[in-house]
Amino acid sequence: MTNFKSQKKEQIELEQLKTQCEENLKGWQRAKADYENLKKETDKKFAAIADFVKVGLLVDLIPILDNFAKATEHVPEEAIKENWVVGVFQIKKQLEDFLTDNGLEKIKTVGEKFDHNLHEAVAKEKAEGKKDLIIKEVSSGYKLNGQVIIPAKVIVGE
Repeated sequence: MTNFKSQKKEQIELEQLKTQCEENLKGWQRAKADYENLKKETDKKFAAIADFVKVGLLVDLIPILDNFAKATEHVPEEAIKENWVVGVFQIKKQLEDFLTDNGLEKIKTVGEKFDHNLHEAVAKEKAEGKKDLIIKEVSSGYKLNGQVIIPAKVIVGE
């Protein structure tokens, strides 16, 4: 009889241990799932912060690009082959490539139909056959990854 009681007691203990193991396993699985979800959310937050910093950097570089464009716009023809001028053009191209590689795109203007989502009209001028077409760019506009970050300031024909 003692042997039977002993076996019964061991069987009860075994069942309790199995139940506890199952509970521990379920708890571990929940903790693992929570950890994976936290990791995904943290990765998303870090990506959002990186994008925010990237946008800030690119927006800060745009005036530099615009100044390069202004500086190289009126280079005299006889100076175009001088080493320093060639160097300035190369630096401008390098900056343009960097910005393009990072998702920056210049908004098309002159000759395009005015689009209030892309352009900001600063004036209208009479222009035969160019109603609602952009006839002059006052300042460049830019999109980052397809989203307008700076609208182009333009003069529209009427």
